[in-house]
Amino acid sequence: MKSKLLSAVAMPVALTLGAASAFAQTPAPSPSEAPPERMQETAPAPTPAPSPSVAVPAPSSERTAGAFSASQSADEWRSSKLIGLTVYNAANEKIGDINDLILGPDGKIANAVIGVGGFLGMGEKLVAVSFSDLQLNRDANGTMRVTLNSTKDALENAPEFKYYAPSATKAN
Repeated sequence: MKSKLLSAVAMPVALTLGAASAFAQTPAPSPSEAPPERMQETAPAPTPAPSPSVAVPAPSSERTAGAFSASQSADEWRSSKLIGLTVYNAANEKIGDINDLILGPDGKIANAVIGVGGFLGMGEKLVAVSFSDLQLNRDANGTMRVTLNSTKDALENAPEFKYYAPSATKAN
């Protein structure tokens, strides 16, 4: 019984290995086994990456298409860090939190979607405000703070924001 079981397992393995070796090609020689004429060929030298210490990035307002930046400046904000931040009004009252950022066709942030009302995300209403209406600041410790010159009541009474949903097209 054991020999039949062993041969039943061994046969598919042997067939698989045999088929794999039939399709396998001769492996490429390692660099140490390369023919002498191949070793004499030279590959083009890689283009060195620009060094951050050599090129000083232009301020974001002066960059041209295709320009690169080596680091984030103190007046730039990461969108991933803005999402979820609490939004306060001038009276230091919490009026909502940033749920999303909407980009315009020019690639710039057009609106911030703020969740207002509700409790622990339940019953929250989404309101879009112009991104330029937000004041983005950092305190002495570098903690980010977002302020909007509005009241919680004004945001709760604002029209609810709806995300774009393309309509289903009918097939002809």
